[in-house]
Amino acid sequence: MSITGEVHPPTALRRAFGKHGADLHLHSIYSDGVHTPNWLVSKAVHAGLDCIALTDHDTVEGCEETATLCEKAGLGFIPGVELTAYALDEEIHILGFGLDIRNAVFLEKMSAFQEKRLERMKKMVSLLNREGIPISLEEVLEIAKCKVPGRMHLCRALLLGEYCRDRDEVFARYLGDGCAAYVPKMNFSVREAIRLIHTAGGAALMAHVGRQVKVPAIVEYGVEVGIDGFECFYPRHSKSLCERLVAVCKEYHLLVSGGTDYHGVKDRVNIGAVKVPMKYVEELKQWDYSKNSKKG
Repeated sequence: MSITGEVHPPTALRRAFGKHGADLHLHSIYSDGVHTPNWLVSKAVHAGLDCIALTDHDTVEGCEETATLCEKAGLGFIPGVELTAYALDEEIHILGFGLDIRNAVFLEKMSAFQEKRLERMKKMVSLLNREGIPISLEEVLEIAKCKVPGRMHLCRALLLGEYCRDRDEVFARYLGDGCAAYVPKMNFSVREAIRLIHTAGGAALMAHVGRQVKVPAIVEYGVEVGIDGFECFYPRHSKSLCERLVAVCKEYHLLVSGGTDYHGVKDRVNIGAVKVPMKYVEELKQWDYSKNSKKG
């Protein structure tokens, strides 16, 4: 396995792999995105996409609404989620696709994650207060208006209060890893994330591996622990990295996904700027956990 972490600036990758395709990595107001499902679907149709997936952090709350909107618009839809896990001393994001969004065990775990997120937010606000910033939890939650408050919501609160000039300063001074108001997320392993997604009948794919520090080791680790695939098409992946990841998926009979990771907050790529070829989307839709039960 030969993988290196070549990363290109987003502006260098405004490309489409074929005329039609899918964007399988979108965030909405149900997590840290700024747009509603209705807005996302409208933009996806305008971009000429055939299919989208909603992959909010630690919640599937927006999936039913998005599915209904996609059906009306004649747009394919895959319910998804993005979970945060840890391995090899790195934070790794795991995408779940084709989930049963009513699975009781899965929803119970999402509720636990959401409670942990609120606890984490309280701690970060307290640390900011110690730094002399009189921001309140209520202010942040009013901005978030969702069950999964995160650093981006706190960042927006700091910018609205004019405590920092821009997002870069917020993360450099306060919210970045190891900074004054940083609080680590709940420790959740990649194996646990895969099992949880499988519990809901979904496929677990490793997100934007090109952003990792130890790319080859992370890819190899994913294969070893039974990941179902990789997010190969991504704005910051170089073309060569994308091709090598696809080759790894082909070698190990894994699924391929991709998307823009669109949040709508100063994103440098628009919905559909990176498209997953539909042949991979069809493989993802046809994936059946019951036939792949030896994994995870």
